[in-house]
Amino acid sequence: MTRHVVIAGGTGEVGRRLLALMADRPDLSVRALVRRPGSTLVSPNIQEIPFDYEDATAYGPLFAPSCDLLLIALGTTRAKAGSDEAFLRVDRDYPLRLISALAATHPDARVGLVSSVGADRSRGLYLGAKAAVEEELAAQRLAHVIARPSFLRSDRAEFRPLEVAINHLIAPIWLALGRLFPRSHGWWRWAPIHVREVAATLLGAALALEPGQRRILEGLDLHPGPIARWGRP
Repeated sequence: MTRHVVIAGGTGEVGRRLLALMADRPDLSVRALVRRPGSTLVSPNIQEIPFDYEDATAYGPLFAPSCDLLLIALGTTRAKAGSDEAFLRVDRDYPLRLISALAATHPDARVGLVSSVGADRSRGLYLGAKAAVEEELAAQRLAHVIARPSFLRSDRAEFRPLEVAINHLIAPIWLALGRLFPRSHGWWRWAPIHVREVAATLLGAALALEPGQRRILEGLDLHPGPIARWGRP
């Protein structure tokens, strides 16, 4: 049986990994929302859908076709967005609109959300946005799985000083010290994690969701086999 997937944020680091995992899977028919055609992975089972997130009237028709799973990997930074308002539109308002529209048309659908560690104790602009989306998911009663990664590691070409520091300094030390705390949920909750691990764990959990089920993935739930890997990236 083919399952119909809609993904928002497929051009981001986690989103691109999600698309790569879903590519060429005959059991998945994927619609990737894009601002510009040609910006996502090309695959027979992936269709790009040009979508204007600013158009409030576009959300209802988006889910007129079948949708079994909505994956939300939208995200930006305050610096890149240019203002608090622009940041909140991407990290809070667009996901809220997607969730509301999905619940109105396909209440039995599932949702996989990329959130952040600390969203359950939200403070400030970033975590407040993530918390608002998580709260909306719970309010709409959609079956969902939420990934709450800590510092994300990736192989992006764009130079970001903080990510370079995390990849080459913080992550190796933190993960190596994981040998001392192989079963500590708190230690692994804050451990840097590669986007490939977040994507793989989130997708697997989302596809396995039962009706009405709600799951939070963080710490040891996201880091596959830290005991066996002994902290290696």
